[in-house]
Amino acid sequence: MRRIITAALAAFAVLTSTLALAPAAQAGESVTGKGSSFANNFMQACIVKYNAANTGGHTVTYTSTGSGTGKSQFASDAVDFAASDSAYSSGYPTRGYAYVPVTGGPVAIAYNKVGVKNLKLTPAILSGIFSGSITTWNDPAIVKINKSQAAKLTGAITVVYRSGTSGTTQNLQNYLYQTVGGSWPAANQSWAGGSGTGAGTSAIMVTTIANTAGSIGYADVSDVASAGVRVKYALLKNAKGQFVKPTAKAASKFLAAQADPKTNGIVNINFKKKVKGAYQLSILTYLIVPTGRGTAEAAVVRDFSIYAVKVCGKTPAKGYVSLKSGTKKAIWARAIAQSKKAG
Repeated sequence: MRRIITAALAAFAVLTSTLALAPAAQAGESVTGKGSSFANNFMQACIVKYNAANTGGHTVTYTSTGSGTGKSQFASDAVDFAASDSAYSSGYPTRGYAYVPVTGGPVAIAYNKVGVKNLKLTPAILSGIFSGSITTWNDPAIVKINKSQAAKLTGAITVVYRSGTSGTTQNLQNYLYQTVGGSWPAANQSWAGGSGTGAGTSAIMVTTIANTAGSIGYADVSDVASAGVRVKYALLKNAKGQFVKPTAKAASKFLAAQADPKTNGIVNINFKKKVKGAYQLSILTYLIVPTGRGTAEAAVVRDFSIYAVKVCGKTPAKGYVSLKSGTKKAIWARAIAQSKKAG
């Protein structure tokens, strides 16, 4: 009996030592991304779905930093992917990458002016406000197209702008460059307008506007909608002479009328395009993904980018445009093709 017990103990010791040396079962990969705050609510909603749906146990996280920071972090390999509302114009990655159109939407002109509803603005007035040449709410140009609210249009205007490098800022300034001209830059992620109050992200901008009476700025619709009654959005005059609200439907009309994307996935937006019922200050957001890496993390980014296009891009969070039904077939097809290049 003693021999049997001794043999059993010896066998158990061998087994446990073998198990100790064996590699642990490999868990899913964790990948991180940073970038666009305009698309943050879209990204967070999409990531919740992906993390729950993928069968590999992979985890994706995303931090809203602004497009410029996201692009810089991706170029330095500090993150696995980025999201941006604009393409690189400098500081390019030294390794392979691809742009993946993933969603779009209107950039709302958000304001805090008690008693003023459905404020109407033209590109020229917006340019004047943001450049600093229009500094009061009772400026004749503003009152002229908002006569019924003239009594409430009083006091100084406080401009709130994005303090960092921002794809939304770049698109806004390109919009003003195309529609008004002047000194507005066509491709500058940094604020080139007049003085005001800086805000690091879209969400911070909306909070700042909510806490600052008489202020005005620009942000995605989903952040504006969550800010409460103090923050409203303006109706912006389009090239057809219509004052249009910043809705996903109105943005869809505008984005669907744009030229086909280039082979790299980027759509050069013509902000002067005349489209009935369209909201002209509408933009697209792109994932920036690695190509030719062959790593486990890059494989997860590929899986996520395909999911982000086919699932989230098809049925996005509220306030964003569906790539499939809200843009044009060429953009949807290019988005699918670009997403498969990651890896």
